[in-house]
Amino acid sequence: MLIHALLALTLAVPTFVEQQQKDLNIPGVAYAIVTRDRVVEQHTSGVTAQTPFLIGSVSKPFTALTVMQLVEQGRVDLDDPVVRHLPWFAFPQITVRQLLNHTSGLPQWASRTDRFDNSPDGLSRSVRDLATARLGKPEYSDANYMVLGAMVQEVTGRPFREVLQRQVFDPLDMRHTVAQSAGHRYWFGHPRRFEAPYDLSGLPYGYVTASLDDMTHFAMAHLNGGRYGPHRVISADTITQMQTAQTDVGYGLGWRDTELDGTRIVWHAGADPGFWAHLVLVPSAGIGVIVLADAYSPALDERLASIAFNITRMALGGTPEPSPPWDPLLRGTLYALVTLAALLALTITISAVRRRVRHRAAALIWAISCAAVVTLALVVLPASMGYSLTQIRLWTPDIFWSIIATATLATILAILRLALAATAPRPGPQPSLPPAGVPSSDSPAVPGP
Repeated sequence: MLIHALLALTLAVPTFVEQQQKDLNIPGVAYAIVTRDRVVEQHTSGVTAQTPFLIGSVSKPFTALTVMQLVEQGRVDLDDPVVRHLPWFAFPQITVRQLLNHTSGLPQWASRTDRFDNSPDGLSRSVRDLATARLGKPEYSDANYMVLGAMVQEVTGRPFREVLQRQVFDPLDMRHTVAQSAGHRYWFGHPRRFEAPYDLSGLPYGYVTASLDDMTHFAMAHLNGGRYGPHRVISADTITQMQTAQTDVGYGLGWRDTELDGTRIVWHAGADPGFWAHLVLVPSAGIGVIVLADAYSPALDERLASIAFNITRMALGGTPEPSPPWDPLLRGTLYALVTLAALLALTITISAVRRRVRHRAAALIWAISCAAVVTLALVVLPASMGYSLTQIRLWTPDIFWSIIATATLATILAILRLALAATAPRPGPQPSLPPAGVPSSDSPAVPGP
C-alpha cells in the first residue's frame, strides 16, 4: 500500500519541487524518496544524481556513525571522558555522549569554523584552539563534532577522512565523496556561482561531500537497521539509540528526533557556502527523503527546510504547507544598508558640489555621526548577527559588501565635511566704531558757532 502511495507521487512531487526551484532561482536541485531497500522516486534538475554536493551539518550523522562503530567495538564508551582518548583535550569533564548530543557546553563559536585548513594536522589544531573557550549552557555547536573527529583520529591512528572512507563510504557504495562541484551564493536574491573552498579540518561537522545516489544509500542503511545491500555498518540497536532524542530539544546521537504533523521524524539539515542538504527519515513508515541544492543563503533556511518537510508530508499522504518567506530580518538588514549607503552617497555628492560648510560645529557633528555609522556597520551589526565580518563575507556576500560600502561612504563623508570646514574662509575682523560724540575720520567737520 505504501509503495503504491509513493508511486502516485511521481507527478505531484516533481511539480512541487520544480516550482520551489523556480521561485528561489536555484540552479541545481536533486531529491529522492527511498524505502528501506529501494529508491521510489528520484529527480534532478540542473545537476545529476552523481553530482557531488557539500552537505553541511548533515555531515554530523556520518561522524556520529564512526564514533558509534568504535563504541560497538568496545574501544570507546559513551560516558568516557573525552580526555581518556584525546589526552590533550582542554576539558576533562566533557564526555563522548555530551559531544554527540550537544550538551557539552562548548559554544557554537568556541573555535573558528570554515577555516579551510587542509593540512594533515588541521583538525587537531582547530580542537587545540578550543583551549581558551568558556563552557556555558548546552547549545548546538560545530565544536562538539570537531572534537569527535579528532578523537576518532586518535583512537584509530588514521586521518578522519580515511576512517570515513573505510568505515562508511566504501561499505555503503558511496562513490562521489571526493570531488566537489561549484555552488551558488545569493546576491540580492539572485544566485551567483561560487567555487566553495574545501575545508578538511571541518570534515567532521560540515564538509562531507556526497551525491544524491550516495545519500540514498546512507538513508536506506539508517532505515534498514544499519544495513545496505550485503554490508552492515552498525547494528540495528545502535541505529535506534542514535535516532532517539536524549535532550529536551530533541537531539539524539547525531540526529534530530522531532515530530512532523504528529508523526515522528528523524532528520538533519545542513549548509555550506553555496550548498544546502536535508535528510528526513520516517522510521515508522520506513521512508526517507533527501533534498540537495547548489544554492544557499541564511535568509532561506526555513524556506529550504520546508521543501524536504513538505515532500515528507506528501509521501505520508498529506498536503504541503505554504512555504515560509525569506527571513525578514536578514532581508530588512540588507535593504536598510543599501538605503543608508545610497543616502550617504547622495550627501557626499551634494557636499562636494556646494563645497561649503557654514559652521565648524556642524562639521564636527557630522563627523561624529559618521563615526557612529561606521561603528554600527563594522562592529554592532556583525555582533548582533552572531557572526564575524569574515563569516558574513563567506555566507552573505551581499550583506558584507553593503556593510563595507556603508562604512566607506560614512568615512568619506566625515573626512569631506571636516576638510570643507577646515578650508572654509574665516570672516575678517569687524571695523571698530568711534566713541559716542567723536566724529569718524571720514565724517565732515561740523563748524562751531
